[in-house]
Amino acid sequence: LTCLGMTACNKGNTLYVYTNSGFAPYEYLNKNGEVIGVDIDIMNAIGEELGYEVVVRDIEFDQILNEVAKDKNAIGAAGMTKKESRDLVATASISYATSVQYIIVPTGTFTSADLVDGKLPLSKLLDKKIGAQVGTTGYYLINDNIEIEGGEYYGSNTTVTTYKNAIIASQDIGTMVNAVIIDKLPAESICASNNNLQCFELDAEPESYVLYLNKEATELLANVNEVLEQLIADGKIAQFTINHSNTAD
Repeated sequence: LTCLGMTACNKGNTLYVYTNSGFAPYEYLNKNGEVIGVDIDIMNAIGEELGYEVVVRDIEFDQILNEVAKDKNAIGAAGMTKKESRDLVATASISYATSVQYIIVPTGTFTSADLVDGKLPLSKLLDKKIGAQVGTTGYYLINDNIEIEGGEYYGSNTTVTTYKNAIIASQDIGTMVNAVIIDKLPAESICASNNNLQCFELDAEPESYVLYLNKEATELLANVNEVLEQLIADGKIAQFTINHSNTAD
């Protein structure tokens, strides 16, 4: 067991990691039903460095911050984009990865002619039924454009249906929904295992992934950020991503 120079060991203490397993390669279930993935590797590295036992709890995505808000030894690690609304409930770590929103559709729905600078304009989803994981950035991107006057889909027949995760949502493409919105790597993972599906990058703002901690856990936050900085500098997070992108299904 090693500890960073300025941190104290926490051997015997438990760090509860809240996640949602339908988001490969960041968190998904292996053949034994265990949650693995990039975020889990990151949290295990943090636990080892800081001297915590890491316990992973797989729950509904939109309940993660509620659990973090209850416990100073809880961390939300679920490919979570830093958002102002989330910052009101918990405190974000430094960013450890970036992503963009992708749309999953039946193969042949769109071609390169539909793209602008390699991205699919939001207008191409007008009047479509779109599935999204509840509480995610993708959900809010679609829903806000439906609900807010002046939004891309305001006053249209565009609808958004929520699902527990994108894997479940993708099973309804072609029946209950026309498309599913989710982050890049999970979208690519889903399409790689289904030849009938194709994914495209949406013309939307990039996002920063962070861990979310209890607002009172200021010392833990500082220590977690220190470990994240080292993992980034050492190329460990990039390697975790490569490892799980090759094996996630």
